[in-house]
Amino acid sequence: MNLPARPKVVVLGMMTKMPVGGVVWQNVHYLVGLERLGCEVWYVEAHARTPSMFVAHEGEDGSEKAAAFIDGAMRRFGLAGRWAFQALHGDGRCFGLSDTQLARLYAEADIIINLHGGTIPLPEHAATGRLVYLETDPVQLQIELHDQLQTTIDFLDPHVAFFTFGENIGSPDCGLPVSEFFTFQPTRQPVVMDFWNPPAVGPGTAFTSIGNWEQQWREVWFRGERYSWSKHHEFLKFIDLPRQTAQRLELALASYGDETRALLAGHGWHVRPAMDFSADADAYREFIAASRGEFTVAKDQNVRLRSGWFSDRSATYLAAGRPVITQDTGFGNILPTGAGLFAFQTMDDVLHALDTINGDYARHARAAEEIARGYFDHEVVLRPLLASVGVAVRSPRRRSPAPVRLPAELLLTPLSRRPLQLPPATVQAALATGVPRAHFTRDPALWRVSVVVVTFNNLAFTKLCLTSLLLNTSYANYEIVLVDNASTDGTPEYLRAVTEQNPHVRVLENVRNTGFAAASNQGLAAAQGDVLVLLNNDTIVAPTWLGLLEHLADPGVGLLGPVTNRIGNEAEVETDYRTYGGFLKAAAQRRETERGARTPLGMAAMFCLAFRRDVFTRLGPLDETFGSGLFEDDDYAMRAHAAGLGVFCAEDVLVHHFGEASFGDLAPSGDYARLFEANRRRFEEKWGVSWQPPQRRESVVYRELSDRLRALVEARVPAGAVVLVAGKGDDALLDFTDRTGWHFPRAEDGGYAGHHPADSAAAIAHLEALRTRGATFFVLPAPSAWWLHHYAAFAAHLRQHYPETAAEEYPARIFDLR
Repeated sequence: MNLPARPKVVVLGMMTKMPVGGVVWQNVHYLVGLERLGCEVWYVEAHARTPSMFVAHEGEDGSEKAAAFIDGAMRRFGLAGRWAFQALHGDGRCFGLSDTQLARLYAEADIIINLHGGTIPLPEHAATGRLVYLETDPVQLQIELHDQLQTTIDFLDPHVAFFTFGENIGSPDCGLPVSEFFTFQPTRQPVVMDFWNPPAVGPGTAFTSIGNWEQQWREVWFRGERYSWSKHHEFLKFIDLPRQTAQRLELALASYGDETRALLAGHGWHVRPAMDFSADADAYREFIAASRGEFTVAKDQNVRLRSGWFSDRSATYLAAGRPVITQDTGFGNILPTGAGLFAFQTMDDVLHALDTINGDYARHARAAEEIARGYFDHEVVLRPLLASVGVAVRSPRRRSPAPVRLPAELLLTPLSRRPLQLPPATVQAALATGVPRAHFTRDPALWRVSVVVVTFNNLAFTKLCLTSLLLNTSYANYEIVLVDNASTDGTPEYLRAVTEQNPHVRVLENVRNTGFAAASNQGLAAAQGDVLVLLNNDTIVAPTWLGLLEHLADPGVGLLGPVTNRIGNEAEVETDYRTYGGFLKAAAQRRETERGARTPLGMAAMFCLAFRRDVFTRLGPLDETFGSGLFEDDDYAMRAHAAGLGVFCAEDVLVHHFGEASFGDLAPSGDYARLFEANRRRFEEKWGVSWQPPQRRESVVYRELSDRLRALVEARVPAGAVVLVAGKGDDALLDFTDRTGWHFPRAEDGGYAGHHPADSAAAIAHLEALRTRGATFFVLPAPSAWWLHHYAAFAAHLRQHYPETAAEEYPARIFDLR
């Protein structure tokens, strides 16, 4: 069998111009990454620059030492014999290959990558028609093209494709001009992850960085302003940082003198010469691994013009699982920040980032590695680069999984509540669902949406939620932030698998259950969106769900939720679907018939709650004193109303909500009732009000049930009786003629208690207490018939002691307590 020829790739580099660890690693990641994709990779230096660090004596051109250096590096990484050094700075000799062999290599290459754009194209490069420009330092070239500098145009002209680390170029907030001559595609530094992770040593105590202190060249002028290249200008803006934090900060520097060392040391910085270790690639890597993280700045050019440039060195810190705090260049439009990676503009930003990382170092170390895997892995970076220039490489050697989907016939109707139980077939189908992979694109012109999902066990619900979210969200600028509260049922492993397949998804893992409010705040703090959405993991969304954004465009809308099948306030609407396919059809119909309509709410529940960042800035994070949950959404709505912000539900967006997937498990033990009462008191004390159950919208079916129930009671219960009605606090069910209605359970003030009984014993005790106070009949409406199964001992107590005067399942069963 004839195997297809491997694509031949030549990388034009310049390691010998700066033969230090960071430069070697930058080149090696391209060479080894391309090789692992199935390419036959060759490294060539033909840049005509003198390898001055190999010149020891006057009259020596350093070529032989430079060639030996390349040979050693290529052998070190398994690429022996795949290199050439053409001494164009001197006598033109060719090392590694003969002139003829090098010419043949160029002619046979499928692609020649001009890495850094550091090689002036030779005629033999241009003749191939396959020369690609890959720029690792943007700004100067873009300005020269804007100024129509002919030498720059002539330099680029032999290339057939153009890539830049300036990933934010073309975005509205980027100050760099877009070339009218050449089309640049964004790219970033690839990293071969197993070179860095697991790291050779554990993290140390210092946030570090490596680099040159002062480089007074390559300044550029643009539109009357000067933009500097040397990073020391930016470091000096933060020179007082060590005096404001207890965190150790260390700089490994080149291009600095004693005066600089004294200046930095006087402000609390620890300084060491970079050349103590950076001449050796392995020692360079060990220095990064032994760091706690990286604190660094960027060049003024990239900062003020917001090019989106991101350091190749910082990418390796991330790959080693070391969090990075770096100056904002606009890269946050592309890379996730707030966990593992932090962009700063001010001193306060830096201090906040340090405190956040040190507050949960393990989580941010994991997040750093996850960002590296999702955004910098050589597969992620190099495969699309090659594809864009027509070079086909082998697919990953694994069987392609069947497309993940949710079957239309999937039953969504629970068998029971408190605890919530789905049909076994639904649970089996959910757990068998593979890891969904979204077709993700990003349009920076759109609002960026951050969806925060908190998880705690309930893997089946989480799989249904995330599968629907990833497969049904076609919006071109969103991210998902997952916060797991120390699940023990396989949820963390599943979430990690989701992030591996979807680079726009991040997971934050807690070592303990911090509660819904605290975990939501974690996710909101990490989110980068213009719009923030809190989404429960017991929801399913349809393709129409981000119709919410149309409503949020109205500045009068503060908090916004969808309508749903189950929530217990005005957002709950009548639905008749039973399956996933039926839900999708109902959501599409509602989007069509209710387009643009919304309804004011007293309280917007957080099963799905959307708000703009300006609203979040005004209201602040959720109140974590509500602990595990309950009433934090009532509290947030009160804060919105107090701030004059509108609270609404969008009538044209339907989201399925199973309801109480987590809290339903607490009901049998009585924990739910205790939590409800504690948080209700906390809410009432905070706001100085008596909490009232939210209103529901009138339903034709429910109104018919209510009418028939009242008619049944008045037919079977004598006038003057005190009637207990089990339910959720609907006062309309108590509106009897010549009879007194009480809620069951009943609060001390006579209103609805706000929760179901904790267990059968609590239900029996409460029934008998109310009976001694005058209650004479107990009514169980059809929607509460599940009580007789859930509270089995309570049902037996009723049947043993109290005869039924009405035994119909619909509209109600009535027990005579006399």
